[in-house]
Amino acid sequence: MGRFSAVFLVLLLLFVTEIGPTVGQGKNCPRLSNNYKGVCSHSTNCKNVCNGEGGTGGYCNFFQCYCNHPC
Repeated sequence: MGRFSAVFLVLLLLFVTEIGPTVGQGKNCPRLSNNYKGVCSHSTNCKNVCNGEGGTGGYCNFFQCYCNHPC
């Protein structure tokens, strides 16, 4: 059971780092979207909603939509 837990933790960390914000594109402050409804599973939909909120894009993280806004 310990080996399964370790493998699961590694896979979870890899998944979370892949869907996080990109670094090196200027200073952005992520904020939870006010208008996104439902479970966030496709970052494209999230980006479109965030652009409508005045953000510079968006991404899904832990099934929630986060918008990038200049700090």
